Amino acid sequence: MGRVDIGFCVLGQSLREGCGVDTIMFGSLIRGLCTGKQMRDAAKVLAKLPFILIHGLCKKGKIAVAMKMYEEMAAKGVMPDVNCCSILIDGLCKNGDIVAAQKVFEQMPSFGVVANLYTYNSLIDGFCSHGCCKEGHFLRASELLQEMINRRVAPNVHTYTCLIHGLSAICEWKCAIRVFREMVNQGISPNVVTFNALCKYRQTCEAEKLVCLMEENGEKPDVITYTALLQGYVLESHFSKATELLETMASKRIEPDQHCYGILINGYCKNGKINEALRMVDKMMHRGLKPDEVIFDILLNALSNCKNPDEVKQIISEIGDRRNHLEIKK
Repeated sequence: MGRVDIGFCVLGQSLREGCGVDTIMFGSLIRGLCTGKQMRDAAKVLAKLPFILIHGLCKKGKIAVAMKMYEEMAAKGVMPDVNCCSILIDGLCKNGDIVAAQKVFEQMPSFGVVANLYTYNSLIDGFCSHGCCKEGHFLRASELLQEMINRRVAPNVHTYTCLIHGLSAICEWKCAIRVFREMVNQGISPNVVTFNALCKYRQTCEAEKLVCLMEENGEKPDVITYTALLQGYVLESHFSKATELLETMASKRIEPDQHCYGILINGYCKNGKINEALRMVDKMMHRGLKPDEVIFDILLNALSNCKNPDEVKQIISEIGDRRNHLEIKK
């Protein structure tokens, strides 16, 4: 057919999906370029082949093989580009090998390669995910953040969230909040992952204060932000604060969705508060939201310990009838 362009599209798709790419596929593409008298393009593909293979190996989780190939390339004077180094650093960090990731990062200037946002984020995430308290890891992550700023590589929400997550994991709440404030002051809006980093470590009250800080800075929290707070309060069994939060959402014209109510219903059921869970179902349907199959399963599991089977049947039947009525109204 002679459609080398389509062949490269297939190659790209294979790499994105983490599929293996063998020598036959590369050989066919190179021959296609040569046959079409695109010798310069063929040479470019051959030059990039090691980098493509390193990318594929990292995607497959074969970090040790990728690192070995990288070292062989460097020994032979084949200079990696920023994408190759960044992908390898990310793979090493996810594999818990921070020392090797740092080594690759330190070698980049000798290759004439300048770190980009992806490079810095991968390394910062690596330091923060594998124990900030160990060997001054958080100090190194903070230095990398300052280095980014000095080199005019703008940090994003992921950069700051990694730092907040690492600090929260070692109970450095004041530092975590300082980093949060710095992020907001930089005009970067936190996302649900940022709030989850605090709520996960039972600092939901502090996280809610930070929502107020967002509002003071002109940012508008959305239903996703409040969902993270709800999950945090339920995790801490602070149900009164969780229900207050629902009212706060309504007062700010942020409609709680099915997932918000599901979090509370699940929390009540897990804590043996069946009546409260049923009241929350009633409130949910009163707002025109119908319980889905997940909520039904939660209720059935909670009611299975009820000593009166007839009462269980009646409750489920009533909820089902009201749910069907909501469907008809819509």
